[in-house]
Amino acid sequence: MVVNASRRLGALVMVLVLVGLACSPPTSLPSSSAGTPAAPSAGGSGAVPSAGASGGPAISDKLSAVYAAVEGLTGDARRTKLIELAKAEGGEVNVYTSTALEESQPLTDAFTKATDIDVNLYRASAGTVLQRVTQEAQASFQGGADAIAINGPEMTILDSQKLLAPLKTPATASILKEGVFDNWSAMYLNVFVAAWNKDKVSPDQAPKSYEDLFTKFKGRLGMELGDWDWFSTLVKYFVAKKGMTQEQAVDMFKNAAKGARVVDGHSLMTELLASGEFDVTASNYQHRVLQLLKDKAPIAWEPPIQPVVVRPNGIGISATAARPASALLYLEYVLEEGQDLFLDLSRTPASTEALGGLNASYEVLFTDVQALLNERDKWEGLYEEVVKESGKVIEQ
Repeated sequence: MVVNASRRLGALVMVLVLVGLACSPPTSLPSSSAGTPAAPSAGGSGAVPSAGASGGPAISDKLSAVYAAVEGLTGDARRTKLIELAKAEGGEVNVYTSTALEESQPLTDAFTKATDIDVNLYRASAGTVLQRVTQEAQASFQGGADAIAINGPEMTILDSQKLLAPLKTPATASILKEGVFDNWSAMYLNVFVAAWNKDKVSPDQAPKSYEDLFTKFKGRLGMELGDWDWFSTLVKYFVAKKGMTQEQAVDMFKNAAKGARVVDGHSLMTELLASGEFDVTASNYQHRVLQLLKDKAPIAWEPPIQPVVVRPNGIGISATAARPASALLYLEYVLEEGQDLFLDLSRTPASTEALGGLNASYEVLFTDVQALLNERDKWEGLYEEVVKESGKVIEQ
């Protein structure tokens, strides 16, 4: 696999699709294994929103009315009013998400049980959701996403395109401050951790630092294909805290990649670690490690290499939401009751009030999602250079 060619091809496909949409709007949307929202029909209310006077996204009259109706309400009174408004919108909500079905489906089922509002769930990769939302906006469709819940960098891209509505909710009060933005909020955290196969790496041999991880496991290391955000966050850390130049830090990653194998997908990488394909893997999602540990997989990750890199997965209201009350109701449920449910699903909640989550004793390094947006081409390009050093990519 040639990463640069793949990336350029994806960009070309995106351009062609958008051109095609502009010329001939489709009559149906892609199907989803979890149920697909009704096919959108063309209409002005689905157009890309224009910026408000301050340069931010415009707020629709419908959403303004919802905020006015629940202003000052909290607790059960607010929830009751939002359910009333959601039922007046038709009693359903379209949710686009990148969260795996085994996690997003229990969440939406719990929401429906608590509110009697049905969820039309569309699940795809964050990049695919981003592309679909952009396509729908370009084609001036209505009936698409009401609420959007995807990776932080992709949420930032949607925000920069003014495709997220202003967010006004007391539910963000308990969310980690690093995860609260004007138009979206973190709902859970992707925590990147190194892990190792206990049958191949003894506790004494386990990496204690990133320097150990990148220098002591030549030919025994697994890395993930798309982790440019993890990579950029650590490079900046090495420059700021370890006295390295950027070139020295990038070279350390390149040297680690020589003889390593690169995997397309975090779940696959962690599964291959558990099966013995790798001795050590560099950037597993913590929740996937915890899930496999529940199944008695021979892997370990503690004590963790610190600082632990953390990236938010976000949720927001679509700027073109046809059902803004339903979207706000769903968002508030996710940021409140949903936080403890994420723990049951081995996810790391973003709430400081959830009954667990990110260990308070860990040194944490949050990804700067705004910087990632502004510098994406640079860091993707540098990480592609790292990946090339491996010479091999294992695909899904």
